[in-house]
Amino acid sequence: PALFALFDENDVIIRDLVVRTRLAPSSLGRLLRTMERHGLVTRDRCERDGRAVRIHLTDLGRSLEPRCHEVMDHLRQAVERGLGDEEVRTDWERFGLAEHIDHITSSHSAGWMKPHEQIYRRALAQANVAPEDAVMVGDRLRADVWGAKRLGLRAVWRRPVGSAPQDPVDVVPDATIDDLTELPGALAPWL
Repeated sequence: PALFALFDENDVIIRDLVVRTRLAPSSLGRLLRTMERHGLVTRDRCERDGRAVRIHLTDLGRSLEPRCHEVMDHLRQAVERGLGDEEVRTDWERFGLAEHIDHITSSHSAGWMKPHEQIYRRALAQANVAPEDAVMVGDRLRADVWGAKRLGLRAVWRRPVGSAPQDPVDVVPDATIDDLTELPGALAPWL
């Protein structure tokens, strides 16, 4: 978002760039330091207010504009062809599970990815259940367990086999399984 904001208006004060990009100041600061190291931007003090820092695109940074727009167009088309609820339903049908699924909430249709609370809120609304009456089953500690637990859902973690290390989280899953065949036993105490 920072490059696109600078494409629209070069020579911007950092606090204005925070507002325009909606990035946390610390995140924007790290991003700008990286962009500066790669020669895409420069910084200098604002003449009117010596406390403010202005960001400028370099010629190299400005030269990236056509390619960035091309990449964004490609990504937009990929999202439009993305995995929507109907494609997810097709997968469930293929696995013979569709008759057991009442609602599908995908990041594509919700507009958010886990662990953002809105994807969980959408799923709860579709199922018309309270968080304490719902269970999230997933294999990612941060996206699945932490995301669900912070909203009051129960969470079952399916330990992944041979995957990348998990991000540490400050919550404990309500149950842990190694295989989905163990799920009925894990759910039994809550039914």
